[in-house]
Amino acid sequence: MKLIEYLLGFAAAVTLPCVAIARSPAYDGPVIDMHLHAYPADGNGPPGTPLCPNMAEFNYDGSVPWPQYLMTDILSRPCESPIEGPLTDETLRDRTIAEMRSRKVRGLLGGPEQRVSDWIAAAPDLFWPARHLNISRDTEVTAETLKTDFEAGQIMAISEITNQYAGIMADDPRMDPFWAMAEETAMPVGLHVGLGPPGTAKLYPDFRVQRPAHLEKVLNSYPDLRLFVMHAGYPLADEMKALLYVHPQLMVETGVLQFAIPEAEYHAFLKELVTAGFADRIMFGSDQMNWPGAIGLGIDAINEATYLSTEQKQMVLHDNAARFLRLDEDGEPSR
Repeated sequence: MKLIEYLLGFAAAVTLPCVAIARSPAYDGPVIDMHLHAYPADGNGPPGTPLCPNMAEFNYDGSVPWPQYLMTDILSRPCESPIEGPLTDETLRDRTIAEMRSRKVRGLLGGPEQRVSDWIAAAPDLFWPARHLNISRDTEVTAETLKTDFEAGQIMAISEITNQYAGIMADDPRMDPFWAMAEETAMPVGLHVGLGPPGTAKLYPDFRVQRPAHLEKVLNSYPDLRLFVMHAGYPLADEMKALLYVHPQLMVETGVLQFAIPEAEYHAFLKELVTAGFADRIMFGSDQMNWPGAIGLGIDAINEATYLSTEQKQMVLHDNAARFLRLDEDGEPSR
């Protein structure tokens, strides 16, 4: 009997308690979203298409066209908390604005020029205008036209550059005039790096995965370029960390990751950048396209990160972008 009591006592003594990882208090101040789109309601499928976050396990057998499967079995698959897609262009705009006001967000807005103007007219205090660029598609756009628009105050940045959907990488010589102009004018530039939507090659046959390494020549040639990597270069963390270490002006933003990959993977990737010492280089982005709730989902994901202090949450959600954009005392960009 005493032996049993002894063994039980010993087991209790050496058993480690289950300790919950403490989460720092949430940051509830103003937020800067570096990745917003002014899209029509049918920009990602039929109007009203819902979004189910944490995409994984596609289970695709090829028996139906991928675009159809993407809509029905990936984006809109049954899940506990789907994000609603508005049915009209006006509702999409107005719900995005309402979400931003509710979450204290201002942001960099890209998209078709007329639509961006419409959104800004509806909420001039919330948006800074940016210009999309794909040199394969936007053949009428030149470095000079963008410079003129920037100097006239019509745009604040080029964002996002999506050349990789046409198989054109950042170090392609055709981009040199744009990089040179952006460096000369100190214009911020946001570049899509990494992956596209699930099954990208079936949607855009010319698409190529752009690696952070494709930026090395660009950053060496234009060392004062104000560049931020969209989607944080996911999933290529090692290359991203190398560039961040070597080029201290380079920034990343987190757009799309909060809903496009599993939650555990999102935090594993972001934690890797934070653990490497780059919490001061990460900016918040939602990549809000057709689902206004993606903004709040992204903010909550940062606040739920157990590896971020409250101060670091503020850095990611506001301060890093404020520094990168060189906001003045009134919260407006300075050049």
